[in-house]
Amino acid sequence: MKEITVQEKYELYCDTLSHCGTFLLDSSDDDIGYHIFEEFDSDSISFLHPKTLDALLDAKYITEEIYALSVNLSKSFRELEGTDLWNVSAVRTSKEWLAVLTLADKIKGLLDKH
Repeated sequence: MKEITVQEKYELYCDTLSHCGTFLLDSSDDDIGYHIFEEFDSDSISFLHPKTLDALLDAKYITEEIYALSVNLSKSFRELEGTDLWNVSAVRTSKEWLAVLTLADKIKGLLDKH
């Protein structure tokens, strides 16, 4: 199997982040389910993983701040898994999900400036 390049890892990292954010609050239930519980859930395992983030940091694709926020995003997201908040309704209404969505927006904003 071919190893993906750091550039490709960065593109997939950005794509992963594109599936999470406060834009979802204005989306349909089906869109929220797709973006959060299919795309972001599966992709975040690989592209918010510390080894991927280490490679992105070493190659200067992300800063230390973005690295730390990305680790926090992954941790906060995973803490919701398997709880009563692991559903579309909670994404719309809970403060825990709002924190996750807002954090994703913050990271994307920092990437735009980097």
